[in-house]
Amino acid sequence: MTYLHAFLNYFYSNVALRLLSLTLLVFPPAQAAAPLQLVTAALPPFSFQENGVARGIAVDIVKEAFIRLQVPISIAFLPMTRAQSMMSAGAADGVFPLAFKEERLGYVTYPHEKLVEDSISFFVRQDSDIRYEGDISKLSQYTFGVERGAVYGPNFTQALLTGQIKKTDEAATQAQNVAKLVGKRFDIAVGPRLVMQYSAQISGNGNAVKELKPAVDLGLVAYLGFSRLKDRAALIARYDKVMREMRKDGTYDRILRSYTRR
Repeated sequence: MTYLHAFLNYFYSNVALRLLSLTLLVFPPAQAAAPLQLVTAALPPFSFQENGVARGIAVDIVKEAFIRLQVPISIAFLPMTRAQSMMSAGAADGVFPLAFKEERLGYVTYPHEKLVEDSISFFVRQDSDIRYEGDISKLSQYTFGVERGAVYGPNFTQALLTGQIKKTDEAATQAQNVAKLVGKRFDIAVGPRLVMQYSAQISGNGNAVKELKPAVDLGLVAYLGFSRLKDRAALIARYDKVMREMRKDGTYDRILRSYTRR
């Protein structure tokens, strides 16, 4: 190679590097999208933390859905009342698992696809002689343990509104609800069947409580609610599509069975 050729190669290489540097300064690389801020409450087996890792039926379903959507998410655990306040103020992008309530439509957009469902049941201590045959009014003399801010379906809600249920005792979580039932703080605990059974089992109280049948309501349907303060219409449509795919390919049932063994 001649001296001229060497000089030209050096000259053009430096010019190219300078042009590239200038281009990067003017047009910086696109930054990764900020993760969606999702909030859930401790509601095992649907959502809970284990060694600092978010787990549960609802959590695993949400994680898998957003992996397929290729959208990063961040999941924080807070009491449900605070989680809803955050979303109504636009500080959170979504809350789950969230039951449908018309008064929430001002700040929540519900997708078409439900996230989880569970029946609502009454639970008493194992040695209790309380009986339930489907008529809530016959239980009016008892005190009921409830979770603060939770939705219990039309039958129990109607019993509260009409005064058939006169006395309630609030707990921050369903796990506390079970503990207070075992501790004889009230007579009957009400909550989602799977949640109550799981809470009793992991606290060592699985044999200390029993479910009254029939169920109070056929089912509690909960969603991943999206903040209405942010335009997520396109994302929600994609989310619904992915959820349908997960049900069709067996992923949804596999996640459910891994926690319920049913």
